[in-house]
Amino acid sequence: MSAEFTYNSDAQTLINMGIFMLIYFVVAMGVAITFYVLQSLGLYTIAKRRGIRNPWFAWLPVVNSFLEGSISDQYQYVVKGKVKSKRKVMLILAIILAVLYVAFFACYIIGIVNGVTGAINGIDQTLMMTSMLAPILGAMGISIPMMGVAIALMVFHYMAMYDLYSSCSPANNVLFLILSIFVNVTEPFFIFFNRKKDDGMPPRRPEPQPVEPVRQPWEVNEQE
Repeated sequence: MSAEFTYNSDAQTLINMGIFMLIYFVVAMGVAITFYVLQSLGLYTIAKRRGIRNPWFAWLPVVNSFLEGSISDQYQYVVKGKVKSKRKVMLILAIILAVLYVAFFACYIIGIVNGVTGAINGIDQTLMMTSMLAPILGAMGISIPMMGVAIALMVFHYMAMYDLYSSCSPANNVLFLILSIFVNVTEPFFIFFNRKKDDGMPPRRPEPQPVEPVRQPWEVNEQE
């Protein structure tokens, strides 16, 4: 009876842990998607209002870095008269980082698959460990340049965010940047709630109005 109770108790504990992990995963995914939508919508609105090409890049991973850089480059050119290429640098770094991420996780998955396959097939333990360690060591080697690229992209990202905040709300640009760095979850909200502001941008030129053709005296007489 005691053994049966222990078995049922352990099974119930595992079930409860599984339910908790599932709920945690769903909530975490929901929060992550919400933040992503807020940031993407903010970037899309800013880019579209300011006439930047391909504002829909805001919704796509990797190329959204190009759009961030484009907003920053536009601000630098219009306000400070400087020609920058953050958009190109950020896009290149984002592509390299994405490739390294894929290679990193691929190595880990290969190592795990090799270990599981070796255990099922009863392969010699030494050979199995070798087949597991080789790709895992490869992943560890990839992690070094991956961290370097990630840091470089992060630096350019916050430089672009400073320009974005300066173009939207220059009075709060430093505060927004500091909070974005140290309390990262605030960044999507700052971008979203400032998406319709241009306090740091020069006033737009009025759109040219259509000019009515001048009617000559004889044209008036003919119509009369």
